Amino acid sequence: MTTERLLDQEILHRAFELLATRLKRRGVVGEIHVFGGAAMVLAFNSREATRDVDAVFAPDKPVLEAAREVAVEMRLPKSWLNNQASSYVSGVAGRGTPVFDHPNLRVMVTSPEHLLAMKVRAARAVRDADDVRVLLRELKLTKVAQVKKIVEKYFADEPLSARSLALIEEILGE
Repeated sequence: MTTERLLDQEILHRAFELLATRLKRRGVVGEIHVFGGAAMVLAFNSREATRDVDAVFAPDKPVLEAAREVAVEMRLPKSWLNNQASSYVSGVAGRGTPVFDHPNLRVMVTSPEHLLAMKVRAARAVRDADDVRVLLRELKLTKVAQVKKIVEKYFADEPLSARSLALIEEILGE
C-alpha cells in the first residue's frame, strides 16, 4: 500500500519555487488560479494539508511539463498540480488573492465567495462541511439566503441541489 504525500504550506511553497525556476528556464511566465483544498491550506490556514492543487493555469502545456518535473524531484504525486476540477470553476470567478509571486510564476487563490459557492455546490459532507464553516466565518455569513445569493452570483444557471441546501441549513442551524 502506498501512501500519498500530503501537501502542506511549506511543501506547496517549495513546489511553487521549483516550478518558477523550471518556467524561467523555459522563458515562460505562468499563472495559477487555485481553488479547492489547496486554497484552504494556502489562504485560510484552516487545513494542515491537501492531496493536490486543483487549479486553472496558463500556459497549460509548459506549466504541466514543469509541474511533472517538480513532482519527480520532490517525490510528489504526478498530478500534484492539476486542472481536473476546472469544470467546476465559475466563469465569473475573478482574479483572486496572490499567495506566491515570482517573476515567472504568479499563484492566486480564488476569492472566499467563489470558494464558498464551489464548496456548497459540491456538498460532500465530510470533505466540504468544515471548509464551508471556515468560509462562512470568514465572510461573516449567518443566513441561508446570504449563501444562496453568493452561489447564484457565481452559478446563476445552476440551482442548489437538495443536498447542498441541507448542508447549509445544518451548518447554519436553520
